[in-house]
Amino acid sequence: MNMVKIKFSVLAVVLLISFAYLVSFSSLSRAETSSYNSVQVFVQTSSSLPDYFTVSAFNMTGYMVSSCQTQYPAASFELPNGQYIFTVTADQSGNNIYYSPAPVTGTNIAQSVPSMDIYEAPVVEYGYWVQQISGPTTFTVSTQNVTSYPTTTLTIQVSYANGTAAQDASVTASILGSDYYWGYETNTVMWNTTQTDGTATLVTPLAPVQIDAWNWIPVPLPQNETTITVTVAGEQVNVTVYWQPTYVGLAASTMIIPPQNSASLILQVQQPSYWVMPLGAQSTPTLGGQATTSSSPTSIPATVYQQQQGNPILKNYQAPSTTSSTTTPTPTPTSDTDPGNGLLFPIIAAASIAIAALSLAVAVRTKNREQKSKT
Repeated sequence: MNMVKIKFSVLAVVLLISFAYLVSFSSLSRAETSSYNSVQVFVQTSSSLPDYFTVSAFNMTGYMVSSCQTQYPAASFELPNGQYIFTVTADQSGNNIYYSPAPVTGTNIAQSVPSMDIYEAPVVEYGYWVQQISGPTTFTVSTQNVTSYPTTTLTIQVSYANGTAAQDASVTASILGSDYYWGYETNTVMWNTTQTDGTATLVTPLAPVQIDAWNWIPVPLPQNETTITVTVAGEQVNVTVYWQPTYVGLAASTMIIPPQNSASLILQVQQPSYWVMPLGAQSTPTLGGQATTSSSPTSIPATVYQQQQGNPILKNYQAPSTTSSTTTPTPTPTSDTDPGNGLLFPIIAAASIAIAALSLAVAVRTKNREQKSKT
């Protein structure tokens, strides 16, 4: 009888441990879920025309962590603790931009036909907000029309790894979270080349910008070697060497957030996947066809192409980082179709232990009854 009591005591302890394990794990999971903060962003436009809004959240290195497209001037995010840059683009969905055609001239025309100015100012507004998130947060982002957005002057210093100044390097600025190409405005300078001292000046909207700098350097070619001897199938063969222009692409990028107005970049060699061939540009021809982008001095960084084209396919493209800054890893959410996926294993384990304990209890009790009936 004492043995039966001991067995039942052990079973009770097992059941209590299983229940405590399940409760503690559930509490831990709820604690992990509650580490995300509810962030509500409202938009205040400068006019009543915009009816389409894109609200995005970036970490401080310029990496997009979340984005929302809506027809309402409001958005909501669930974000872990940290500092973020929130950007808003407000558009008028039916807006189009037209360009003035060139004057028409010809030998059979008595005089030139003046160009028709059919340019329509875009209804695009932009705004941003830098916010430290450590709990539930609500704030409003004010936007302004891109044609009247305030500007600032940036000084960019570009050099090579050996410390020499990078002359004639291309330097561009891309507005964080905006698909609109700001190069249309007459009061901005979004693209420039470096001077002999490696500096370039840009005039950009007073907003967070990604600065890209790059240059294509020709590879030095030997001048005194035109024929070499090689072994082909055991035979010595003299081969004439054909040299052609070959270039190495070097690039770097960084973020500038107001009130910062300067930056220094060190160009580094980039892989072919970093570059995009602009439409209309041609690469150096080779014996086998077109040269790869790694040997074409007309290629540009993919992020620059995205800013110029407004291509939605490249909208979330993140160029390889060439700076020493670190990126905060983005937490991986659980499956939307199975929100309890993280609890599945411990629940099964606890249930299995409980079932085994109950089965053992039933078996012991049945055996005890059989012993009593025999006596």
